[in-house]
Amino acid sequence: SQATMSRGIKMTFGVKSIKLSGRMHILLSPLTTELPIIEAVQYGFTNPPEVQLEFTGVVKSLASLGFVQTQLVSIIQDSLASMLVLPQRMVMPLDLGSYDYFDTYQPPMGMVRLTVAFGRGFTVLQKMFLKDIPDVYCKLTLGARNPCRPAFQTTTKYDDLEPCWKDEHCDFILYDMDQKVYLDVFDEDKGPLDPDDELGKAEISVRDLFRKDGEVELELELDGVRTGCFVTVTAELFHLSKQLQSLTSAKYKGKNELCGLATIIVTRAFDIPIPKEDAATHVKVVYGEGTEHEQTFYTGTVTDYPGYDALNPMFDCAFQVPLTWAMHNERSSSSSSPKNSETNSEPRRASSSSSPSPLKSSLRSLSMRFSKVDTSKRNGITFILIDANGANGTTGHGELGRTTVTHDQLLDAYEHTVTETRVIGDGGVKLEFRVILSGIQSETEKLRWAALENKQSTVFRSLYGGMHENNVNFRITALRGRGFLIRKRRIGKKDDVPDVYCSIRLEYMGGDHHHDNRRRKDRKQQQQQKFPWKTSTIKDDTMPQWNESREFTDVDPNMHFLRVDAFDSNKGGKDDLLGSVEFSLEKLMRKRILEMELLDEGTLTSSYITLQCVQVASMEKEAGGAVPNNVGYHNNDDHALIEDDISDDEDEEEDVVAPLRRNTSPPSSHPAKKKNFNDDDNHSIGSIGSRSSISRRMFKAGKLGKSLPKKLGKRLSLRKSSKRSKE
Repeated sequence: SQATMSRGIKMTFGVKSIKLSGRMHILLSPLTTELPIIEAVQYGFTNPPEVQLEFTGVVKSLASLGFVQTQLVSIIQDSLASMLVLPQRMVMPLDLGSYDYFDTYQPPMGMVRLTVAFGRGFTVLQKMFLKDIPDVYCKLTLGARNPCRPAFQTTTKYDDLEPCWKDEHCDFILYDMDQKVYLDVFDEDKGPLDPDDELGKAEISVRDLFRKDGEVELELELDGVRTGCFVTVTAELFHLSKQLQSLTSAKYKGKNELCGLATIIVTRAFDIPIPKEDAATHVKVVYGEGTEHEQTFYTGTVTDYPGYDALNPMFDCAFQVPLTWAMHNERSSSSSSPKNSETNSEPRRASSSSSPSPLKSSLRSLSMRFSKVDTSKRNGITFILIDANGANGTTGHGELGRTTVTHDQLLDAYEHTVTETRVIGDGGVKLEFRVILSGIQSETEKLRWAALENKQSTVFRSLYGGMHENNVNFRITALRGRGFLIRKRRIGKKDDVPDVYCSIRLEYMGGDHHHDNRRRKDRKQQQQQKFPWKTSTIKDDTMPQWNESREFTDVDPNMHFLRVDAFDSNKGGKDDLLGSVEFSLEKLMRKRILEMELLDEGTLTSSYITLQCVQVASMEKEAGGAVPNNVGYHNNDDHALIEDDISDDEDEEEDVVAPLRRNTSPPSSHPAKKKNFNDDDNHSIGSIGSRSSISRRMFKAGKLGKSLPKKLGKRLSLRKSSKRSKE
């Protein structure tokens, strides 16, 4: 590009070419089973790329000066680091129908502790009038420079040819094993007119560092020439963990040491209450607002543009806040006041975490230590949705809403993860976000906690928590299956191609100890959990397609999941179980279409079932508060919804028998009943109704005599005989 100055001054200058050279990574994830196979593509540089600029015009002569070239390259690298160098990546969604940034986001690998141990080979420098024994110090960085956390600098070892810094180290968040450690060594000089002399630099990837047992001696280079000076660097790897003991452990109290990580993900906003052409929104994220460790982040601004929905903007940004011991354990100045002391003494909510009992006791002591300070204020994460000046020149509306996730909420959340779509403004605007609080563990600590957790039983929970709707109506569609095997038979017999159908049942998390809670549910919800919905049987097909649907009503996505059992139908005997899988309703509702692999006694079967989930409005809202009495259920196969256990209660028996006495022909041929089973999509859509609707469905299956339990058949025959005797 070029620029020309006019008005009597003719000066042309510009950039002729720019060349970036470096290692770029491309992530294709997550994978799907439908074209285009990949939900999104992520790409970026693992380390800051080398920048080569070629200028034209007047700037060409200026750029020949070394310091000018250095400053320009530094500015370009800083700009790239904010967008295209780890931990930043560019994301390009390919399948907007199933794209979810929560699944696309790649968390850090852990934390690496780098130590500059010692150096050797430094020589006395010859200056103009005297000899100078170097005063050596080092600067250490990992990957791209972080403006919120400058490079680690060791102390200066004065007049020392073999300096030692063994007790000086710094922790860095590690995103990729191929990230490079950059070491710069300087000779400190006094005075503003005498800048520090560079003694050399070296670099090594984290992968190569650990291949040499975490300790390596690096030879310094200066302007591409080896100097004969060496510096030894050591590394120790720590893992991110849901255990938070590191936040208060004195082991992680040292200077430049990290004790945890807060990850903040902002995905999208909904229902921006301003005109579309005026919208120009972004989210401001503040960690520890109003404290000495406050950090601020900004998402990109989304405006009205072809392909972008300015009223439901997608931000898809992730930020990491490295946590230090001081951020969580120093007393705030206000905590000593009586008012705050009284506030901190309030009882905490019961933790909903499913951690084992030893872990709960540790978290309880952790909470007691936190109660000494106003941690909810010191470590809260505040989200502020802001409308800036529009691209069309309109004045921005400013702050549209804000919300805060407190530290206590993170402690109480399952696996210390809060995922919500929260209303944050008076105009009904909603913001979708996730906050994750993580501790760190050394390799030894990780193995010890893993052994402890394996001895404890935990309740199944989903990380897609935070859905506050607990009376959700949704439609589940059994789309298809794949990967079912053909069974080889003996010579002379035809191979058995499976006749596949699915049994789908709504189940409550937590198992039998939640029986009392289930008993308090209404009758319809009990029936949804008790009676499985069976799809039609697709005969002789290893890739069956059902495309059959069913509506579930008044369901709590946080406490229910779908149990899917796949069977091979056998006419002459018991059906063979091909495998089972449990679908998280929260994840299914978010993904909309989800494929999962079947398990057979805990072993993967390489067979898959795909379900689709669509949330539907409640019938009370659609009908103005009135629920139609003729809500039915339709299935085209022999595997109708059948109740296996008939209660001895006379009222329930009458509910089943009375419709059978009144109807002399199947409901499908009855004019008044036929419309109850019509379905334009030919899907089996409906809710489980009364036992009379169950009987009508058994008639529709065409096998009433074969399907009815023997006990019910005997009662029918007894009633008919008694009626004849009366006549």
